[in-house]
Amino acid sequence: MAFKGYGVSRLDHQVIFIPYSVTGDEAWIEIVEQKRNYSMGNLKKLIVPSPWRVEPECPYFETCGGCQWQHIEGMKQAEIKRDILKEVLHRLGGPKEIPPVSIIPSLRPYDYRVRVQLKVMEEALGYYQARSHQIVDIDHCPISHPLINQIISILRVERSSLPLLKEVEIRISPEEARGVLILLPLSFQPVKNFARELLRDHPILKGTVIRGNEGIISFGDSLLTFSVSLDQHEEKRRLKFRVSSGSFFQVNLEQNQALIQTVVQFAEANGEERVLDLYAGIGNFTLPLALSSREVVGVEENKAAVEDARFNAGENGIQRCDVIHGRVEDVLKHWTRDKPDLVVLDPPRAGGKKIVRLIAGLKPKKIVYVSCEPTTLSRDLGLFAENGYSLQRLSLIDMFPQSYHMEVVALLKAPC
Repeated sequence: MAFKGYGVSRLDHQVIFIPYSVTGDEAWIEIVEQKRNYSMGNLKKLIVPSPWRVEPECPYFETCGGCQWQHIEGMKQAEIKRDILKEVLHRLGGPKEIPPVSIIPSLRPYDYRVRVQLKVMEEALGYYQARSHQIVDIDHCPISHPLINQIISILRVERSSLPLLKEVEIRISPEEARGVLILLPLSFQPVKNFARELLRDHPILKGTVIRGNEGIISFGDSLLTFSVSLDQHEEKRRLKFRVSSGSFFQVNLEQNQALIQTVVQFAEANGEERVLDLYAGIGNFTLPLALSSREVVGVEENKAAVEDARFNAGENGIQRCDVIHGRVEDVLKHWTRDKPDLVVLDPPRAGGKKIVRLIAGLKPKKIVYVSCEPTTLSRDLGLFAENGYSLQRLSLIDMFPQSYHMEVVALLKAPC
C-alpha cells in the first residue's frame, strides 16, 4: 500500500497505483492513465480477495472521494498506516534510525466525525467525487456522528434553499447533543432569513453562522463545548474546552483524547519544565501540559482560537499558562522570554520547515512534533537531525478511520 491510499503492483518494472485495492488482492486491472514513472489502474474484477478485505458500509463508497479504505478491515488500516509512515520516513530522507512505531487504533471506525464540510451545487449536497469536482449528493455519511446525519437530513428537507449556498460546515458537540451550522453563501442577504428559520425550526441547532465576503453574522449561540479526561500521576483530571465557529478542533474527539495523552506522555513533564506550545489553537495541548509544568506559553495566529484558549484556561482554573496572539515564525524570531525546556509543535500540513532552525536556536532539551502529513514530517525530522536532535519515539494515532490520513507524534531529544 502506498501513501494516498492506493494499492501498488508492478508490470514490466513500472509501478501501477490501484485505488480501492488492498495488499493480498488478486485481480484484473485496467490501465487508465500512463505517466513516465507510473501508471494508474482500475480494479475491474477480483479473482482472489485479500484476507483483509471487508464489505464497505457506505453506499457512496468508491464514488464519493471522502473515504479510500472502507474495503479494508479496521485494525489492519492502522497497521498499513504504520508501514506507510515507515516507508515515507525512509524514502524522503528522514532520520537514519527509526524507532518502533506504537499504534493507537480507533475503537470507533464509523460514526466518529464531529465536523464535516459539505459542498453545494444547485440542490445537490455532499462531497466531491474522487479526483473530481463533481458533487456526490448524499443523504447520510456513515463515518459522521449521528447528530451530523440528523442535520444533513434537515438540510435535505430544506434543499430548495441550497442554491443560495456554495458550502456548508456542520459542527456538533456530543456532550451538548446539539450542533452549529456555518453557511458560506453565494449571496449574503437572502441567506440571513434561511439561517434564522433553520435555527427557529430545529432545536438540534444551537446556532447558525454566515461567513462571506461581507463579514460574519451569527444567530443563536455558535459556541460548542467538549471535554477531555486525562490520567495525570494516577489521578483523573477532566478539562472542558470551548470552541468558537472560527476555531479549529479535531474531527475525532475520542482519538483526540488519545492524541493529547500521547503528547503528555512524550513530554514527561515533572513540574519544573518551561514549555512552548506552537500552533496552540484552543489550547488542546497547552492546558493539559500546564497541569504538570512550571509554565506553558502557547502561540497561535488565529485570534478566535486565542480567545478560546484564554477562556478555556480560566474556565479550568489553570494559571500556569499564557497564550500569545501572533504568527509562530514572527514570535520565535523575537523571542525574549526564558528559553523553553520543551517545545511542542502541531503545524499545518505544510509542516515546520521555516521554524526548525528557530526552534533549535532556543536549545530545548525535548521537542514533541505532532503531524498529520508524513511527507513534511519526514523532511522536518531530517532538518532537526541536522541541528543535533535525534528521534526517540514515534506513535501513530488512527484519527481518521476509513481514510489513508494519519496523526503522528514524534519525540526528539537534544544531545546530552
